[in-house]
This record gives sequence, structure tokens and C-alpha cells, in this order.
Amino acid sequence: MKQILIIYKKELRETLRDKRSLFRMVFIPLGLFPLLFGVTNAIQNNATASDMERELRVGFFAAGPDLQLRAALEGTPGFKVYDVPGTDSLKTWIHDGRLDVGVSLSANFASNVNELKTDTVFRYGARASSTVNDRLETELKKFEEGLLTARLQSIHLTRENIRPTVAKFVDTASQRETIGKLAGGFLPYIFILFCYMGCMFPAIDLFTGEKERGSIETLLSAPVDRWKVLIGKMLLIITSGLASAVLSMLGLFLGLKTADSGLGDVVQVALSVLSPVSVIVLVSMLLPLVVFFAGIMIPATVYAKSFKEAATTLQPLNFVVILPAVIGMMPGIELNAFTALIPILNVVLTTKEVIAGTVDWLLFVEVIASLLLIASAAVVFSLKRFGNEKNILRT
Repeated sequence: MKQILIIYKKELRETLRDKRSLFRMVFIPLGLFPLLFGVTNAIQNNATASDMERELRVGFFAAGPDLQLRAALEGTPGFKVYDVPGTDSLKTWIHDGRLDVGVSLSANFASNVNELKTDTVFRYGARASSTVNDRLETELKKFEEGLLTARLQSIHLTRENIRPTVAKFVDTASQRETIGKLAGGFLPYIFILFCYMGCMFPAIDLFTGEKERGSIETLLSAPVDRWKVLIGKMLLIITSGLASAVLSMLGLFLGLKTADSGLGDVVQVALSVLSPVSVIVLVSMLLPLVVFFAGIMIPATVYAKSFKEAATTLQPLNFVVILPAVIGMMPGIELNAFTALIPILNVVLTTKEVIAGTVDWLLFVEVIASLLLIASAAVVFSLKRFGNEKNILRT
């Protein structure tokens, strides 16, 4: 055990001295989400403020009387109304940038409304300009409310007269359960992806990199059993994967908490859910998963001749990792006796249940058992590959 720790400490010191490795392992997972949310919010807030403050060019076409809709729009602060010859001109002018939005009315609009019928107010605009469209929609709703109030008064009715019942949904799920089902699939997707990436680069450097530098022979000539060398290096890969996963989650929470994203309640509930028991449960799944990642990466990096060959071999495995995680986020996919046996998918589904507070502990035991089994198989496979000198000294 002492020799394994010596090798582990030696590799850890060399990794921490490498600025690029430190940047990939610490600063990218920790700083990516705060930076991403900060830049996104700054751009979004700037665009929204610009759309709210600038003068809105509104095209207007009415084939008949408009019941003072044009005058209402003209009197709205920040609106400039332009008459257009037809609906085709509305579409063309908006597309060409001469107008921001448009409104058109049919020839029978006024008569239909006066006869207590329903007619349509056509609103034109690009879907991408949501703030601009919302400004026009707000004014059209005010116009509609005025017509409705006048109609009810003319027949001596109130809103209560025409609406005998109101349907109201009562959510029986707790806020924790709701967030667990909605966000619980996204969170493991993040830490699984960063966990894989955190394992990949150290694995390449510790085996293929040393082979390229010619230092692997010196290490193997030391009076240490080969399996101890492997376990020492594997411990560093596991440490890097765990650190990347934990720091990525910390960075995500920091990004959500500091950014003006409107998700304050979600963050507070998510933080409250991370009780000591929940953290222990999540780490107990993450640890064998990291061992599994290390176990499948080491044979590939041991066999590879160069850093490029190792990276080319491991990068396609990203899809193998991402696919089960994406499936776990899909609605209708639940944790059961079958899905508990599928690596990565079982971690995503169990995390959702843990965050929601609805985990079945028998299925959780099955998940841990399956993860330990594949982790053990990966370690045995690595030992066999590393024990073959032809693989290590392959040039």
C-alpha cells in the first residue's frame, strides 16, 4: 500500500505542476458555467433592454372599419404606426426590416364585433423577436379587454355571468419532487460528462505521454510490482475525474446563483436537497463510475503509440457516455429492475430519484452492485493489458 501511495503522490505532484492539466481539471469545470451564464445574461439583458426602449415600427392594414384600433396603437408610447396597402406588404416590409411588427383586420371586423361575433386580429412578426412581439401583443390584449367590457355592459352582464366555473390545478407533488423530475436528469448529465473528460486527459498523459517521453521504462524498472504502478496511476485518474465532476457541479450552482436567470427558487431547493445523505448517495454511485471510466481508458492509452492516437481512440467514446445520459433525461424513462443494470443510465435515473426524494433503496442497491461489477471488470481488464509488456513498450 505504501508503494502505491508513493506512486500516486509522485503522479499527483507532476500533474499539479502542469498548468494545462490544472486548468483542465480545476478552472474549466469551476469557471465554465459562471462565465457561460454571465455572458448569456449580459447579451440577453442588453438585447431585451434595447427592444423595450427603441421605437417600435408597426405596420397597419384594415380592409374596413377598425373600431379605433389604429388610434389606440398610435397613442401607445414607443409605437410608430405606418399604413400599408395589404397583408402581403406587411410580410415583405417586416422581412426587409422596414417594419418590426404588423397588424391586419378583415373587411367585416367591425360588423362582426358589433354583432357579438368573434373576429380575428392578425399579428405579424418574426418569432425570434420575442420582446418586440410581446409589446404588440400586450397592447392588442388591452384593446380586446376594452371591447369585451363594452360588449358585456351592452347586454347587462359581468365577467362572472359568463364564466360559471374556474378550473384550478392542485399539484400534489412537493417542490422537491418537481425539481427532481425536471432538473434531476440534467445535473447527472453535467457531472458525468465532466467526470469522463476529467479522466481522459490524465489517462493519456500518464500512459501514452510517458511512453512518448520515454519515462515509462524507468518507472517499470523500479523494484515495485507492476500492478501497484497501475493502481497508483489509476488513483490519480480517479481523483481527477472526481474533482472535475464535483467542481463542475459547484460551478453550475455558482453560475445559477450569481446570474440573473430567474432560477433562484430552483437553486435554493436544489441546495437544500443536497443533504449529507444525498451527497453520500451520489458519491457512492459516482466513485465506481469513475473507476469504470479509468478502467476502460487505461488499456486504450497503454496500447496507443502517441498522444494523438490515444485521443482519437477515446474521444468517440464520448458518444457512448452521452447517449445513456440523454436517454435518462427523456420523459417516461424510469428506474426499474432493468434500467438499474444499464451503466450511466442507472446513475442518471437514480440521481433523479434521489433529488426528488422518491428513491427505491432496493433498486439503489442493485445500481451500486451493477456499477461495482463493471468497475471491477474494468480494473481486471486494465491489469491484464498493463501486464503485457508488448502493449506498454509498443512503439
